[in-house]
Amino acid sequence: MNESEVKNRRILIKNAEDGQVIADTRILRFDSLTNSVLISADSLRDRKYYNISAYVFAEEGLYEFSGTIRGVLVDNEIEVFLGRSREKEDRARTRYPVAMDGNVVCVYAGGKKVRLARPMPVETINMSASGVLVKADCGCFHIGDSFTLQLIVEEGEIDLDCELVRIQNATMLTEEYGCRIFEIWIERKNA
Repeated sequence: MNESEVKNRRILIKNAEDGQVIADTRILRFDSLTNSVLISADSLRDRKYYNISAYVFAEEGLYEFSGTIRGVLVDNEIEVFLGRSREKEDRARTRYPVAMDGNVVCVYAGGKKVRLARPMPVETINMSASGVLVKADCGCFHIGDSFTLQLIVEEGEIDLDCELVRIQNATMLTEEYGCRIFEIWIERKNA
């Protein structure tokens, strides 16, 4: 990882003890000597010592670290020590918790992409390099269905063309849908 790859990119920081999100912000600077990043002090409610898990949404991928925040404030910035990356299984199968709202905007019917008159809301649970797990109303999809999932992020819009491969954790009202991503479209906001 280098400065140009992560500067101004999103970092999600969770308390390692209870899993609670303590900051969801942007990286101001990266220091390769200490393997740390600086974030705005305003993005951290309690400035104290934390053992953390950090997820860095870099240009070319998602990085996961186990590190610390020592709570020291310098020039309205706090240093986040990333520590080492966790040992991972095959990276293509590693899942990252990414909770965000999205919409299914198109479905494939008869081999054609059909835009829905009213988008169907879903919530992402986690993502990997090749898939996404979403939660939606029970009975929305069946295994083999294909659709376009649209996620709105600060940088713009991400459209994921997906195929449903499994259904899990069904309740009376919701189900979790495991989807394989077969195409990604990114539309950036004008700077």
